[in-house]
Amino acid sequence: MNNNKLTLFNMRTIIIVLSIIIILNQDSFALVADSLETDQSASVSIFDDAKNFFNTGIGLATSPFAFNSSDWINAGLVTAGTVSLFTIDKSVRELASKNQSQLNNKLFNFDAFYGNAYTALFTASIYGFGILSNNKGIRNLGLNSFEAFFYSGLITGILKVSIGRRRPYAGDSHLYFKPFQLTDNDFQSLPSGHTTVSFAVSTVLAQYLDNIFWKVFWYGAAGMVSLSRVYHNQHWFSDIFLGAAIGYFVGQFIVNQNTETSSRITANQIKPYFGLNRIGIVFMLK
Repeated sequence: MNNNKLTLFNMRTIIIVLSIIIILNQDSFALVADSLETDQSASVSIFDDAKNFFNTGIGLATSPFAFNSSDWINAGLVTAGTVSLFTIDKSVRELASKNQSQLNNKLFNFDAFYGNAYTALFTASIYGFGILSNNKGIRNLGLNSFEAFFYSGLITGILKVSIGRRRPYAGDSHLYFKPFQLTDNDFQSLPSGHTTVSFAVSTVLAQYLDNIFWKVFWYGAAGMVSLSRVYHNQHWFSDIFLGAAIGYFVGQFIVNQNTETSSRITANQIKPYFGLNRIGIVFMLK
């Protein structure tokens, strides 16, 4: 019993899964020292980033008014796809329930550390390190990934309450809706918040490095979060489809808002990090 509690504690608290693992050499420490001596410029950067943060929110809120025909087609396809997947929701839930095992419990545990509050800490940590190291590329990465987390979560929260779909664990019918239950989580199934946030953040992170393995890693992580939500009977399959679509388009919108699309990260090496109950990013700075 104690061992199980310790494992859970290590997974969610000690490790703070999806934290940044930063490897610094002597030059990197010099960068941090230099940045601490330029508090004024750092303050200006933070002020500019705050304006960018709010402008991004306004841009997202007003973006439907600027939709072109392609955008409306995509919106229609996502809506039609979500509704059509209602037909297999119960079958997918049954398939997941028949494949419960200790191995799968470990495999489909991504929603415990990605797509939730740990992701907010993760993105904020990237931004904080970008400020300390005076690295504009890393700072932009942190800012944009946090914007993706915040605004995708906000959009999803509004939709969840407005639609009011009942979660699969709360009842057998996948077509039971009770809108505007602000405090009742049982009726906040559509879309999946974990899925939305993980795909939004992964989309931003994936676009910051032109490397196929890097992209597969982040989109794969978001995909595993989605499957984990179905495996844990927290969402219907159509919930995660809509969440993934919203997350992707929010993340892509934020990436497109940033005009600095090249050489965003000035580092010798940037790659995913794997360890015992750990997953994160390693920055090898010059």
